[in-house]
Amino acid sequence: MNSGRMDTIICTGYSRLPDGMAAKNLYGVMGIGFEIDPETDRIINVSSTFITNMCTGFLKDILVNHDLKEGVETPIKRFESRYFGLGKKAIIMAILDAYNQFEIYKSMKQ
Repeated sequence: MNSGRMDTIICTGYSRLPDGMAAKNLYGVMGIGFEIDPETDRIINVSSTFITNMCTGFLKDILVNHDLKEGVETPIKRFESRYFGLGKKAIIMAILDAYNQFEIYKSMKQ
């Protein structure tokens, strides 16, 4: 579900999943999307290629309302300390890739 706003932006990130993850059989990669309010640089919604809604909800709890002007180190640390499953590194890499896409967007706006 998106915010319904017309002025948000979407930044996505991807990384390879390890063998043994169910999502690898379906998607091949881990994908994470941030819906961002470009006026505040806050993440207002998150999507992922996790198989379960619970895991996507978990990422939302960690990332929604995060101010991207602060980078993504803090939410990544929160994720690392709370997620114990296959693909931890791949998920972190997808978060970093989405953040990198946001940085590219910001550099184009200057």
